[in-house]
Amino acid sequence: MKFQEISDKLTRFINKYNYLAEERSANVLFLLKCIVLKYLADNQHLDFEAHQKAIKKNFTLDYVLAIWQGRPLETPFWGQEQTEPQPIGDEIWAWVSEFIQSSPALAGENPGLIGNLYEASLLLNHKKNHGVFYTPENIARYMAADVLEAFSPGNQQQDFRVLDPACGSGSLLSAIYDAIMVRSGELTPEQQATQHRQLLETGLLGVDRDPMACLVTRLILTLKGKEYVKPLGIFCGDILTEELVAVQSVDVVIGNPPYVGHKEIQTDYMKQLKNRYGEVYRDKGDLSYCFIYRGWELLKPGGQLIHITSRYFIEALYGKPLRAFIRKAFAIQEIVDFNGLRVIEGVGVDPAIIRLLKTNRIDDAQRIQVKRFFIKNHKPESYSKLIESLVQTDQPSDFYESFELSQIQLNDDSWRLYSPLTRRIIEKIEAKTPFTLDNVVHSFQGIITGNDKAFIFEVTDPVRPGFESSWLKPWIKNKDVKAFEVAKPQKQILYTNQISAIDEHPELVAHLEAYRDKLKNRRECKNGKLAWYKLQWGRDPDHFERRKIVFPYKATQNRFAIDEAHAYFSADVYGLILKPRLYHQITEEFLVLLLNSKLYNYYFKSYGKKLGDKLYEYYPNTLLRLGIPDIKDETIKVFKDSYDRIVELKKSGDNVGLGKILAEIDQWFYVFFELNQIEIAAIETNR
Repeated sequence: MKFQEISDKLTRFINKYNYLAEERSANVLFLLKCIVLKYLADNQHLDFEAHQKAIKKNFTLDYVLAIWQGRPLETPFWGQEQTEPQPIGDEIWAWVSEFIQSSPALAGENPGLIGNLYEASLLLNHKKNHGVFYTPENIARYMAADVLEAFSPGNQQQDFRVLDPACGSGSLLSAIYDAIMVRSGELTPEQQATQHRQLLETGLLGVDRDPMACLVTRLILTLKGKEYVKPLGIFCGDILTEELVAVQSVDVVIGNPPYVGHKEIQTDYMKQLKNRYGEVYRDKGDLSYCFIYRGWELLKPGGQLIHITSRYFIEALYGKPLRAFIRKAFAIQEIVDFNGLRVIEGVGVDPAIIRLLKTNRIDDAQRIQVKRFFIKNHKPESYSKLIESLVQTDQPSDFYESFELSQIQLNDDSWRLYSPLTRRIIEKIEAKTPFTLDNVVHSFQGIITGNDKAFIFEVTDPVRPGFESSWLKPWIKNKDVKAFEVAKPQKQILYTNQISAIDEHPELVAHLEAYRDKLKNRRECKNGKLAWYKLQWGRDPDHFERRKIVFPYKATQNRFAIDEAHAYFSADVYGLILKPRLYHQITEEFLVLLLNSKLYNYYFKSYGKKLGDKLYEYYPNTLLRLGIPDIKDETIKVFKDSYDRIVELKKSGDNVGLGKILAEIDQWFYVFFELNQIEIAAIETNR
């Protein structure tokens, strides 16, 4: 309630005076000064009544902090603020005075509250525009607890240094400070004061590209002390491109680096990063990959890197260089995989926490502690309880499975974080699968038109005058593909890529003329590789004009079906075509039954790339790694009959009969792969 009331007052002020419409930094600074002044007054570090006339005439951070210190500051607290007197008008000062004297008191509150107010009330849309999402307090505390393993309070730790390379408003550094000072509780007051000064002047380092975020971090750390001490280790800049911290000079790198994909990064900056961090950052890699490499550079030998970052690197195709680097440069100590739970509010990225130890030699016996959350329907209001469960290690958790695996078991192609039970199941499958799906099928992606309005029609639309029937093809999308079933196409695509002379078809030109400008503006048209009237990525029409297996690119579970209608489809659908049968008897029917089985749903999800709580990415590079068994001719015939029966049951709506035959097929695969009842139960519950 206290936080919300203060936040509401700041918001009302912004709305009333339109203070953030222009000059964002200056106006945010004004409100930050109001919060700092209130904090100092409420905690009796200055007498507001006695000094308010002077403060009104000179409302600067340096002046306010100088009152707390009892003398003028030797150096400016923040070099970007104007230090000459800045008198405030009576109306605005009346609001300041009321805010300080009438808002809920901040006495005894953790100064980290200032960071929360900054993020909630003052930051507005800045976070999303820059890929910035700050670390919740409970996650910050969990990560900070790991730092204490390398720290002991007292004078012997004068050279202990912790760096947050993208510190934002200081939540991680604040949590580390608090954890260290709690451990320092048995020191004398004088020793604690020394510890406070050491942390602010040499122990805690932070870098951020946002000057205002750096200011907030400095303020939070400064206000944690009873006496004024200026933090000396908070720098405004880019840790990835500037030499702000000496290499091999810090004991711990702890961070929540920005989640920024290649599409959001400016071309020149991306080229600079690829030149600098080419070992881990290539193609469609994420900016956070560079932060891991940079952290390794800045760490002392034996130092720790603790990041909360996107979990995509664990499985993503473009994360392979990073996985290879981590595996050889660090002893991996812990991975907390939230498994699609988006525990940071407002972030459309699935997080994970990694704890790594910089070392020159990885012991073959190196074990990784994995905490992997179960896939359940958790609501955001329960996330705090989930995070708190991470520190309760004395008893099994209902929220996640905890297990160890050997670092030597990790494969650079994808990190399969298997529990012992899952590993046994996968080993049984792969022991009886002599080849992979990639050995038996070709895969291809659907069409990208570049302008659907120009090329996609409802089947109920009047036939275009003069259009040749061969130009119009049946068209399906992701939602039309179910397990064992492809919905009857309700749309058509105008397939123009086989037309060599558009001028010979005036009726076609007449239709496309309304879209000509937009079509010509497509990248491939602008660079001369594509005629303006053609589909942007028309693919090979022979792939569509045949029997094939189709499946959605993103889905919550395996959905494979045989397309008998020669349908064309959009890029959110993929197709599979059988390769020549040189050494196997695999058919489309068998593959669809296998891939839709509960066992192979479990198998794929054990290593497939997650997108949120339950969604998975069925990218061919991942899917085609599935092992495929070698089945005899007579068994193939049985599966063909089963498939035909399933299609009939789905058409008739006989769900009871359908459920029975699907259960029989699942049981056949359980027996074939020699699974026991415990393993079957894990598959049936998908846990």
